[in-house]
Amino acid sequence: MSKLTLTILNRQYAYDVAPEDEQTLRAAAELINARAKEIRGDSRLLTTERIAVSAALQIAFDSLRGNIGNIPADPATLTRVATLRMKIDEALDPALGD
Repeated sequence: MSKLTLTILNRQYAYDVAPEDEQTLRAAAELINARAKEIRGDSRLLTTERIAVSAALQIAFDSLRGNIGNIPADPATLTRVATLRMKIDEALDPALGD
């Protein structure tokens, strides 16, 4: 197990995670953070707890409907896809990483 620190709504959370699960946990945190920021942007009057619960409900709802990751406007997914594309490009052409 390794220690992984994730940032959600400018707060840091430390987790023990198996090395093979690190990327998945990072992606989950990015998704939660993006949804939480969207919700917070709508109303600055919401508590952090309310924002977290609302983000969790949205993500669970999308997941149960089979829509998780299929929403093109989801910033966390778009960021994750862009990062993966860059890693693929660099792996295929190491000169791109310079």
